[in-house]
Amino acid sequence: MGEKRRIRITEGDVMEGGINCPGCGSYTAFGDIVAIGGCRAAVSGNCPLELELDLVVRGA
Repeated sequence: MGEKRRIRITEGDVMEGGINCPGCGSYTAFGDIVAIGGCRAAVSGNCPLELELDLVVRGA
């Protein structure tokens, strides 16, 4: 398994509904990350990264 790097999502990212892919810089909606596991460039083979979202639940 490859190296994993975590990026904290900010309130601004949530308001925009996505982030810029850290691999190629293209805007990637959170829904695309969940549905295809990466940015749109990754689908065509133009971005080497796989992206995923984790939900962290704290407290009881």
